[in-house]
Amino acid sequence: MDFTMLIAAFGGGVLATFMGGITAFVFTGLTVLAAIMGGDFGAPAIGIISFGSWFGPHVAFAGAVAGAAFAMTRNHIENGQDIVTPLVKFGDPMVLIVGGIFGMVGFLIQYIVGPLVGPILFNGILGEGAAGWTDTVAFTVMLSGIIVRLVFGKTGITGKTPAGEKREWITTGSRLGFVLTYGAGIGILIGGVAATLGTLGLVGGSEEAAYLFSMTPVIGFSVAAISLILIMCGHYFEGWHHIVLPSGSTAVIVFSATLNPFAAIIGAAITGMFTAFVGEWAAKTLNSHCDTHIDPPAVTIFITQFINFTILGGFIFV
Repeated sequence: MDFTMLIAAFGGGVLATFMGGITAFVFTGLTVLAAIMGGDFGAPAIGIISFGSWFGPHVAFAGAVAGAAFAMTRNHIENGQDIVTPLVKFGDPMVLIVGGIFGMVGFLIQYIVGPLVGPILFNGILGEGAAGWTDTVAFTVMLSGIIVRLVFGKTGITGKTPAGEKREWITTGSRLGFVLTYGAGIGILIGGVAATLGTLGLVGGSEEAAYLFSMTPVIGFSVAAISLILIMCGHYFEGWHHIVLPSGSTAVIVFSATLNPFAAIIGAAITGMFTAFVGEWAAKTLNSHCDTHIDPPAVTIFITQFINFTILGGFIFV
């Protein structure tokens, strides 16, 4: 473990709480995209800045979620699910400190579930890649959110449904059709981009295209994260990073194994619809009638990347 980065994670949690969770996540996307386009020069920034102690969601976003929950207990905000408001406006140092503490907690959890536990549980399946049995950053964001709710919340893990109100657990009707449509569309888009770059890189021999092909899921993730700036501008908007990242991963895995563009696109479209549906389920189950934020996209990414990395990559396309 890098103890320097662990210490820095406190500052990452403080800054994200200061800025607000959504703002911090937008900067995750901005720094990821800039680092990827920087090629070899930008590569160190991905692990240290974008997914490390500065803007890594397991540190920054998770810390801001904790800060918002604590701010609710101090009567600064009505509901701890408010991850848009920059908490600097309240001038409360303890809110920032709580965010910093959970930034360090997130850093530790990610290290435990990745480099420590991964090789123990999945070495026989994934070998040297066992630490990446799923998206451990997303898993950490989910687990940290659960801890935050247990510590600061009063509604329980699945919320308290008001008396007389029927609880919905899954999406149905026209909303389901809409969700599956945009899930498929996003999957087709990222699958097509991955297949094109893969053809140029793996088949055509372009090193630059091969690099971008390998980074296609993260490029999609970064663009999706940046697009959340619309929420900060006051517009109604929905996240889609939980769709594009796993869909891109499916496309990369399938194309690498088959060199078939259509198989990659079909796989990505299926994953897109699946992730869109799971995201809706996670939101209704974990973020309805609740007073803190457990991130539905993180839950979705954790589940789907486990399928991608361990099942699809470990058993099917070995």
